[in-house]
Amino acid sequence: MRKRFISTLGLALLLGGRLWAQSVYPDQAALTKRLQQINAQHKNLTSLQSIGKTSTGKDLWVLSVGQGDAKKKPAVVIIANVEGWHLAGTELSLQTAEKLLAQASTDSVSKLLASKTFYFIPSLNPDAASQFFAKLKYERSGNARTTDDDRDGRINEDGPDDLNGDGLITQIRIEDPEGNYRVAKGDSRVLVKADPSKGELGRYLVYTEGIDNDKDGEFNEDGEGGIQLNKNFTFEYEPFKPGAGDYPISENENRALVDWLYENKNVYAIITFGMSNNLTEPNKFDAMKANQRIIKGWQAKDVAINEYVSKLYTGAGLTDAPTLSPSKGDVSTWAYCHFGKFSFSTPGWWMPKDTTKAAARPAGATPAPRPGAMPGRGMTSVGGGSEDEVNVLKWAATNNIPAFVEWTEIKHPDFPNQKVEVGGMMPFVKWNPPVALLTPAADKHASFLLAFAKAMPEIEIVHVKTENLSGGLNRITVDVHNKGLLPTHSEIGNRVKYEDRLKVIATPSKNQKIISGRTHQLVRTAIAGNGVEQMTWLVSGTGTFEIEASAGPTGSAKVNVTLK
Repeated sequence: MRKRFISTLGLALLLGGRLWAQSVYPDQAALTKRLQQINAQHKNLTSLQSIGKTSTGKDLWVLSVGQGDAKKKPAVVIIANVEGWHLAGTELSLQTAEKLLAQASTDSVSKLLASKTFYFIPSLNPDAASQFFAKLKYERSGNARTTDDDRDGRINEDGPDDLNGDGLITQIRIEDPEGNYRVAKGDSRVLVKADPSKGELGRYLVYTEGIDNDKDGEFNEDGEGGIQLNKNFTFEYEPFKPGAGDYPISENENRALVDWLYENKNVYAIITFGMSNNLTEPNKFDAMKANQRIIKGWQAKDVAINEYVSKLYTGAGLTDAPTLSPSKGDVSTWAYCHFGKFSFSTPGWWMPKDTTKAAARPAGATPAPRPGAMPGRGMTSVGGGSEDEVNVLKWAATNNIPAFVEWTEIKHPDFPNQKVEVGGMMPFVKWNPPVALLTPAADKHASFLLAFAKAMPEIEIVHVKTENLSGGLNRITVDVHNKGLLPTHSEIGNRVKYEDRLKVIATPSKNQKIISGRTHQLVRTAIAGNGVEQMTWLVSGTGTFEIEASAGPTGSAKVNVTLK
């Protein structure tokens, strides 16, 4: 009987006689159950709703965390698992929500939950994520939309093939003098692109594990998994690119998210757990991109805010994240450039720079077997690896995490009389560690979210002054003060125009008349952190003069001035 390893790293499932160490991540059923349990345990602080369904009927869940009516308070949205294979983002969002709720009874957190709302969307792409739990495992970004990726009139006719029968799609390498991949210097198992300019010669051809089913000279170019959600948003959408869809926002998942966001005008900022990073490495100001008619870069004032928020993030202990640039058509850049909100992105968890340092484990935890001791089974992305994979393997070996499928020679019908081997990096390993290793990151993200929420704008009306003038007139002057540290809205919000900006409404009583000043005024530019916008009215008559300042992302404040 095969030995089962049970540890606080999670219950690892046996897969073909080998461990699948990350399999404690929740599938759609487990995710739904966990969200329902959180909601049931914290009925006074949470609500759970489905904002739409995928083409296979899976719910797209939003968990609201906060006291009172969620829509009436400024909000932060946390989105995860847009890529599908990034299960760590889902788990981090869930753990972060749980940690916020666990602190709800403390005075500081209770105050924030009373004045702010946190929206958690833990899995925007559950159909792609389901490949992690399928019999045949590979990293998948595309949803369940049926597509003809190679445009040959046939559907899914050339997907990956499990040539060694291990249930996982890795790679094949073929010894060939015309190959463009070489062995990595730091680890002979890893293959990297040869650079002829450096005098490097290739030795291998590298493809995803499979055969050329449709005999068109390409491998695995038309398999299951349709539209990639992070290529399907409107900003810099690239038509006719594989995975981008026939038109932007074509997918149920993206449409549901966009519709929901536009309906919730209290959203102040969006944070995405995904494959771009402007939290440890904030955006740089690019005047050319920022000032184009079609804006393609962050505005100057928003860059300063990004730098400030980055300090909050690194101040929570989240440092040394890798450089990750956004893809065209992604959700995070869309949220800034087209939706007009502050938008931040982070992978949430990443390997430490010192890959020889073991991750902290709870006392008594049983380590997973080393890759060399028990051959792993996994999958990798299309094409060869990179020198970075050498560091992944060092980190995995130090932490006793299976990470590599050893190269094994096979007979391949498309390469007769050539040496062909199956093997390579396990899928999911680099960005999806054993779940227990995410707990420290979740603690830090909870601290960051609380610090961010505390810095968010909050409106108050102060320095109310009344002056009696001749002719029965009164001059009323007030300061609309932003007592938060962040501005009332982004600079890009002024350009996008949709932003729910601050409105000041003056309501005189029946026997009063406004001689100068408006009943409705829009504060067109953002009020900076600890900034002020002064308002003045000339009013005749006696009674109560009501002044209210409000906006969805800032909250509201109201004062009554009595004139005699």
